[in-house]
Amino acid sequence: MLLPLNYMLDIVKKFPEQVEEALKMEIDFSAGEIKSIAIAGMGGSAISGDILKHFSTLPFFVIRGYNPPPFLNHKTLFIAISYSGNTEETISCYEKVKNKCETFAITSGGKLAEMEENKLIIPSGMQPRAAIAYLLFPLARYLSENDFLKGIDFDETLYVLKSNTTQLQEIAKKVADSIEGIPIIYGYGVMGSIAKRWRQQFNENAKMPSFDFSLPECNHNELEAWESNENKFTCIFLRSKGEDERIKARFEYMKEIYSEKAKVIEVFSVGSNIFSQAISLLHIGDLASVYMAQARNIDAEPVKLITGLKKYLSQHSRSSS
Repeated sequence: MLLPLNYMLDIVKKFPEQVEEALKMEIDFSAGEIKSIAIAGMGGSAISGDILKHFSTLPFFVIRGYNPPPFLNHKTLFIAISYSGNTEETISCYEKVKNKCETFAITSGGKLAEMEENKLIIPSGMQPRAAIAYLLFPLARYLSENDFLKGIDFDETLYVLKSNTTQLQEIAKKVADSIEGIPIIYGYGVMGSIAKRWRQQFNENAKMPSFDFSLPECNHNELEAWESNENKFTCIFLRSKGEDERIKARFEYMKEIYSEKAKVIEVFSVGSNIFSQAISLLHIGDLASVYMAQARNIDAEPVKLITGLKKYLSQHSRSSS
């Protein structure tokens, strides 16, 4: 069945309601003595780890790939996140640690659900990137309740999303309408992880090249690229209230330099808690990417090239074996 071009937009607009539903999901799992946390995932399933690591009270690692680091042990809480349950990189990591770590899985089904006893089954039938509420919030709540995370205000986050629905959509539409050429997204701290999410969403939803960088690291390399820039870019700065004065100064300098050769857009978060601010920007980015898809008359939902790669790898595996 062909889906309408606004299908993904309808799903993304339901994010506040999805968050409210996801926060009611219970994770029934008691871990032993935990000294570190590792999250394995790819793409839209891994971004939860990128966000939550900024609030962790323990060493926190996000694994994107086939092989876990060798230092994981029986005091590591290893969380495999795969929306489909069939992500080969995540399953490869899981198989290599299942006998030496405390393991847990978040998935909608697939092989991972069959392999792992301790799991949270989330709603199926969506693209993984559209299921971020279910991949992020039940886990965030569980880790917070076990004192593995601090500084997260779920009540304010939900309030920000539900009471600013129109405002967030208007900001996203304005951003999408303003983008010229290739978007490059910048953020500091957790906003650097949100910048990665923006890049992923522009890639998958709008089917366009996009790049992300984190401060202050990019000031030691990427900044110099603007000495002789000859391409058309839109630089998007993800800003938050209460920024460190040094970061604020870096953004101001970047704005001065980059605006000479590119369009610069500053997007400020909504909310007072840093987590709610991050989630407000995440939602704006998701919306903006779909608005971009609409402007380009592109169906944001299918990922033909990614699906094609998975099919190719499956055939290659069979022929190699």
